[in-house]
This record gives sequence, structure tokens and C-alpha cells, in this order.
Amino acid sequence: MSRRVLQFSLAIAVLSAMSIPVLARPSSKDSLSATVNLLSTVTVGNKTVEAGEYKVVAQDNSAKFEKEGKVVAEVPCTLKTLPAKARETMVAVDHDTLTEIQVSGKMQAIEFASGGPSGN
Repeated sequence: MSRRVLQFSLAIAVLSAMSIPVLARPSSKDSLSATVNLLSTVTVGNKTVEAGEYKVVAQDNSAKFEKEGKVVAEVPCTLKTLPAKARETMVAVDHDTLTEIQVSGKMQAIEFASGGPSGN
């Protein structure tokens, strides 16, 4: 009987250890991601981002632009609440400066502040 108790205890310990990474993940309110296709070179914060397809991940007031698995830019951002869920993923560009990304089906958008002189 004690062997069964030991096996049961071991199984509980393994399952508990497997659930820790799930609990450590940030909540969806703290992060937002989208795939965007930039049709032209834009300024985001103080970075220049070339035209192309990027995965953008915003978390902890910072957005990373990833292309082909590599981070090509990291800039400050904020998450703002929209009045309704975005119908589609859209980018807002003002005078070649990326100002916002709305993510399809989400009530939040990634907002970028102007960062002054551009550079890499």
C-alpha cells in the first residue's frame, strides 16, 4: 500500500510542477500581439522599421517587432482600450510615423508615442 501512496504523491508533484509555467504567463490584458504588413518604411518611437511583415508583441510598456524570428526593433508603447472590438487588424500611420495597431477581435490597441529623431 505504501508504494501506491508514493506513486500517487509523485504523480501529484509532477502535475503541480507542470502547472507552474501556466500560472507564470502574463494575462492577456498585459500583452497583445499581431502580425502586420507594413507597406512602407515607418518610424516607430525612435526606430526606423522597413516595409515588410512583422509579428508585433506588446508587453510591459514595450513592443517588439519581429521579422523571421529576429527582433528588429523594440520601442515603448501603451495599451489603450477601444470602445469596441476591432473588426480587423489595422495600422495607423501619420506622416510616415506608426501611431497605433488595432488587433482583430481585441478591445485593446497598441499605441506608440512619437520618439524624436529616427535611428536604428
